[in-house]
Amino acid sequence: MSLLIKNISILFKWRRDREISQYMFSDIGNNYKKHVEWFNQLSNDKSCKYWIIKTNENPIGLVNLALIDEKNRRLNAGYYIGEKKYKILGAYPLPYVYNYVFKTMKYRKIYGEVISSNKNILKIHEIHGYDKIGIYKDHIKKDDRYHDVVIVELLSEKWLNIEKYKKYVSDFPV
Repeated sequence: MSLLIKNISILFKWRRDREISQYMFSDIGNNYKKHVEWFNQLSNDKSCKYWIIKTNENPIGLVNLALIDEKNRRLNAGYYIGEKKYKILGAYPLPYVYNYVFKTMKYRKIYGEVISSNKNILKIHEIHGYDKIGIYKDHIKKDDRYHDVVIVELLSEKWLNIEKYKKYVSDFPV
C-alpha cells in the first residue's frame, strides 16, 4: 500500500482521465476528497490488493485484485495503463497477474464485469482465455445513459494450459 500512498496524486490524475474513467464502475469527477475517501476505503479493505505498474521505476498504471474470496478461491482483477505513452503495453502486465493468482495464490477463478463498450479489454480477455458468461442489460448508468455489462471468467485450468504465458512470472509485494 505504501507505493499507492506515494502515488495518490497520480492515481487521481489517471482516474479522471476520460480514456480510463469511461470504463470504470466508479466516478469521481474532479473531486479529490472523493478520491481520498476511495483510497482510504481500499487501504483498509482486506479483500483487495493494489499495485502500481512501473517501468524503469516510473509509475505507469495500476493493477488490482478485489473481492478476494479465500474460501471459494476466486477473485476479481482489474488494471489500467494511466500514462498515455505506455498505452502500447496494452495487456502485457496481465499474464504476470494471472500467473500470480493461479500459481502463487493457488486460486481457481478470476471473474469480473466489463462495460460492453470496452471492446479492447473484451478482446484482451478473449485472447487470454476468458469465457463470456452472460450480459446484464442496461446495468450501469454512465454519462446519462445505461450500458450493458458483460460477465466474464477465467478458470485456472484453462489459463495454466496456455503454454505461451507460462514464462510471465514476477514478484508481487505483499
